[in-house]
Amino acid sequence: MLPAIHTALSGLSAFSKSVEVTAHNLANVNTDGFKKSKTEFVEIETGGVLPVVEKDNVEGPAVLKNSDHGPVPVTLSNVDVGEESVNLIMAQRAFEANLQTLRTAGQMLGSVLDIQK
Repeated sequence: MLPAIHTALSGLSAFSKSVEVTAHNLANVNTDGFKKSKTEFVEIETGGVLPVVEKDNVEGPAVLKNSDHGPVPVTLSNVDVGEESVNLIMAQRAFEANLQTLRTAGQMLGSVLDIQK
């Protein structure tokens, strides 16, 4: 039961980081030249996962923007709002699944302790 609790807690922590990264990307969707980050999950030998955050160095679309000196080429951010929305939904569902695992492990531990009385 304790390994299940450890694994669920690492999952909660990892998906919290994923939501944080996605929120940062969405906050900068209109920042010219911004490069989004993405979260990959790495398995830990003892059970659970670690979030690894990496920059996505793909260039955003180039557009012409008006300035005082005429049109100037500008690279927009490479953040895709649709992709980030899907990332948020997946992180939410995974977070909920890890919470349920934590609740179930806690109930099982409580049952074992009740039996020992």
